[in-house]
Amino acid sequence: MFRKIGIEALKQVTKKYARKQNRWVKNRFLSRPGPSAPPVYGLEVSDVSKWEESVLKPALEIVQSFIQGRKPTATPIKMPYNEAENKRSYHKCNICDRIIIGDREWAAHIKSKSHLNQLKKRRRLDSDAVNTMESQSISPDHNKEPKEKGSPEQNDQELKCCI
Repeated sequence: MFRKIGIEALKQVTKKYARKQNRWVKNRFLSRPGPSAPPVYGLEVSDVSKWEESVLKPALEIVQSFIQGRKPTATPIKMPYNEAENKRSYHKCNICDRIIIGDREWAAHIKSKSHLNQLKKRRRLDSDAVNTMESQSISPDHNKEPKEKGSPEQNDQELKCCI
């Protein structure tokens, strides 16, 4: 019984580790390749019964071609690249008070956990301020005349500034 539980736990941890490795390879070599990034080749590993013909032989052929200094017959994996993407664009995130350079970096920042947490905090503070303003306008002192009367536009602008 404990053996089966241990085997299942080992399988889960191994799958999790494999996903983490795949994500690291994708981020390091495919999404943001540098000038020294090696080519990455994909092999079909889903069917264990075809391991030798779909994994071992193609992998050995790729390695042998590199050793011999020739180009392998397999083609490396390429991530789709958007030509319209600007690497030098300038974005300012007013929520996080950060400057982000590059469209891809900006998209990553907008989805990041830190940005989403800052956004959530900002929305919470804004809703608290609105609730505070509403509770002040409902208070018994609300019926009293204000000391200074201004135009309705000025009062609206002052209210917007407070929020």
